[in-house]
Amino acid sequence: MKKILVVLLITLSLQACKKTDDSIDFPPEIDQVMNDLTSSFDTLNADLAGNAAAIAMNPADTTGIRMKLHEMYNRTSFVVEFAYVSPEKILQIVEPPLYYPSQGTDISHQDHIVKIFETKQPVLSQSFEVVEGYNAVIDMYPILDNNDILGTVAGIFPPHVVLGRIIAPYVSGETFEIWVMESGGNVLYDQDAEEIGLNVITDPLYADFPELIAAAQRIDAEESGETTYSFYQTGTNNKVVKKTYWKTFKLLDNQWKIIWVIPI
Repeated sequence: MKKILVVLLITLSLQACKKTDDSIDFPPEIDQVMNDLTSSFDTLNADLAGNAAAIAMNPADTTGIRMKLHEMYNRTSFVVEFAYVSPEKILQIVEPPLYYPSQGTDISHQDHIVKIFETKQPVLSQSFEVVEGYNAVIDMYPILDNNDILGTVAGIFPPHVVLGRIIAPYVSGETFEIWVMESGGNVLYDQDAEEIGLNVITDPLYADFPELIAAAQRIDAEESGETTYSFYQTGTNNKVVKKTYWKTFKLLDNQWKIIWVIPI
């Protein structure tokens, strides 16, 4: 009975020491960034969905499809290119002209292509090197005729473009920083630009900072929370301890971790 009581007391003590989300005073900038991201993606997704429905009315009209892609490109504030993928999973039409050389490429092996043709649901890809030779994510909508998929329409962009546009005004002149990590540990945005595209959990740059790796693993596993880790002060070789808060921005099946840090 004494052993059981001791275990129970220890368990209750640990539970009392662990903060819940309700007791964490999250910095307001995290929610502000998430709200701005939601607004940006809402606008893009409405455009993609509307044009996917319009293309479904006449999928053979390649001139009309190109015009729709061109119009979306002229409206966007962060998408680098728009594309139409044929039912054969060929990157058939791309705008703007800078990326015309990629037209005709078979992209049937790409994970998000496999997924959208299987599920017939919108997909936001993980970051990867696209055919055009830069790292990007793809926001993609199916073109559907009843239950038949007639291809897809997609917006392609480096995530640091939209994230930088949103985050920069919040951190300008401040002592805190905001960086963003996608599921799995890849850095989507950081004020130290050379870290963008690295994996916090596996890249050799972080090997001497086990606290940072452990924090990244926890951030990857948990929807929100707070912790500390040591790493270089931004733009310097000085090691500092950073207080950290994070929340998870969810879109489709993807997750971006919005991470707020400040030296302590």
